[in-house]
Amino acid sequence: MGIIEITLVVGLIVLANVVKKQNSDTFIKLFDLLLIWLNAPLFLLGVLFVFQTSELRSLVSIQLDSPVAFGIFLQATAVWGVIVSFRSTRHSLEKWMPIDPHSPLHTLALVLSGYFAGSVMLQVVGGLENFTEILPRVSIPLFLGQQAGFVLIAFLGVGALMRRDWRAVWQRLGLGPVNGRQLLEALGWIALLVLLQALGGAAWNLIDPEQVAQVEALSERLYEGFGFWHWLALAIGAGIGEEILFRGALQPVLGIWFTSLLFAVVHVQYGLLNPATLVLFLLALILGYIKQRHNTTVAIFVHFGYNLVLALITLLAATAV
Repeated sequence: MGIIEITLVVGLIVLANVVKKQNSDTFIKLFDLLLIWLNAPLFLLGVLFVFQTSELRSLVSIQLDSPVAFGIFLQATAVWGVIVSFRSTRHSLEKWMPIDPHSPLHTLALVLSGYFAGSVMLQVVGGLENFTEILPRVSIPLFLGQQAGFVLIAFLGVGALMRRDWRAVWQRLGLGPVNGRQLLEALGWIALLVLLQALGGAAWNLIDPEQVAQVEALSERLYEGFGFWHWLALAIGAGIGEEILFRGALQPVLGIWFTSLLFAVVHVQYGLLNPATLVLFLLALILGYIKQRHNTTVAIFVHFGYNLVLALITLLAATAV
């Protein structure tokens, strides 16, 4: 995400909070209309990529085998943004997820979820092999900056400094205290998630060993030269940033199933529609259940512990070679 996109997202979140605070149906309808019109340029750009590929190829920030696919994804994202901006659509979705059809923040959450999923899926349009060639090595400062951005979006989204005081913000995000019994239970969940990862990896290797090899090559490129402190920073950053955004901010709005699906889709380094996607979906469901059973803080601890155990296994495997 560039500075322009970040500024636009933050601006929309702040505006949605202002509209929510005003509690005026007229302002809510105007905000819906604004979201619909913001999707028009995105759809037009998608049309141009489909029908004017040679002229627009130079504008693509990532190299794609098919600019047409890029354009179709842009159009699909824009259509999603328009559809969920209609209140009638949100009334229908209300039957499947705990959204408030009249909340501008819930509407914006739906729209931005589509953008987020669409932007990361675009990166694997050319396949994992192409993805491996273009993806740069993970930068710890940039990664931690991204996770800090997740936290910022989550806090702003629930109305920090605008509609809620800090106590109410922490309560809304589920950032409560953790007791000893919850920590012991969390250790059991960590062990279960690691076992789930191992079983999923073994099944994937039986089904498609070639794709597993591609993912391993991608991981080696992404995390080349990583030591313990690098992995620790990744575990802490992902545990805090992703849990506060997905389980803390989004799950109470979008529901556990939609949030878990979104979580699985945005981890594109494993590809799409493979056993890894299923494992990630199940992992997200478990983290969502932990959040519901306890709070987001416990989910953060489990996510951090799971990532750290996998990192230590990776380090031990590299040392043994």
